[in-house]
Amino acid sequence: MTNKIMLLIVSICTLFLNTTFGQNNGKLGVGDIAPEIRFSKWLKGPQFNNFDPQQVYVMEFWATWCGPCKAAMPHLTELQKRYNGKVTFVGVNVWEKISKGESYETVVPNVEKFVKGNDANMGYTVIVDDKEQYMGNNWLKAAGQNGIPASFIIKDNRIVWLGHPQGIDAVLPKVLDGSFDAESFKLEADKAAQKEREFMEARMALLNPIQEALAAKDFDKAFILMDKLIADKPDFKKMMDLTRFKILVNEVSEKEAVLFATKSLATKDITPPLILSEVYKVEGLSSETYLWVTDLFREDEEIKNPLVADALATCYAKGDNFAKAINMEKKAIEIAEQALKDGTMVGTVMDYTVEEYKNKLALYKQGRLK
Repeated sequence: MTNKIMLLIVSICTLFLNTTFGQNNGKLGVGDIAPEIRFSKWLKGPQFNNFDPQQVYVMEFWATWCGPCKAAMPHLTELQKRYNGKVTFVGVNVWEKISKGESYETVVPNVEKFVKGNDANMGYTVIVDDKEQYMGNNWLKAAGQNGIPASFIIKDNRIVWLGHPQGIDAVLPKVLDGSFDAESFKLEADKAAQKEREFMEARMALLNPIQEALAAKDFDKAFILMDKLIADKPDFKKMMDLTRFKILVNEVSEKEAVLFATKSLATKDITPPLILSEVYKVEGLSSETYLWVTDLFREDEEIKNPLVADALATCYAKGDNFAKAINMEKKAIEIAEQALKDGTMVGTVMDYTVEEYKNKLALYKQGRLK
């Protein structure tokens, strides 16, 4: 299987509630001894190999592609400052997208770049999972955590709480003063985990045949299965339409992709931003296809997201309309610089983001993509 196909399947599986990454067995839970810490690189903070019984730890699992993870970072930094000396917060990078057969260590440079660029918003210890993805497998998957962000609170070398980081504020003071009822929480957590397992098993029973067909590059079969799923479960239509579009534009036919997307746009099952987010990354399409995507956005439309402006500029450039590419990249730079000034879009727009946009602008002014 080619790396392109594998990465595409990984991307599509992310739509399926991270099922590729987070299928769970629920063997790890509240009251259990915390697994060991393994890492490919310790990026920030004092290094330690064992949990100190005199210290409470919050293990926060995240990825660079995870919007909610990035949104939580400033608050985690505030909590680390508030509980400094009592609680150690550790950001554990997991589940970055890699090709089949690649070591997870290959993601270290990009993760390190992200952490350095987001240094002010990550005022706590940060590590990257090891080459076998031990942390993702033996912490998250073992605990039945199907998505990120996810947090574990460790006290006396045992897991006393796990869940979404939004719950940390209410729990942590009680953990520190000894009033947190871990047994009651465990009972409720076990019930919730059982419901989650049942939900995921039912979901995977529906989605596994499609993933298997995609892995075998039997796209016709995959499309038939998607149609059947939509007929049986209409709620899946938006997900399946986006999945089909990704397959068509990357692997089958850009003409078919455009025809399909046009129909899906009419029913509002696919939106212009979703189409843009996929097409601008694809190489080798016709100028007409790239410009078809830009035409989905009105010229007088106010664009407030620099990522959208940058992606549109890319499509204009790939469509050989460098005049509009230049104007749109300037807009991307303007919005990104304002976001940095205002402190918005944390973890998404950083100093190096603006530099990358400026480098693209310089190329577009020369009538070049690279």
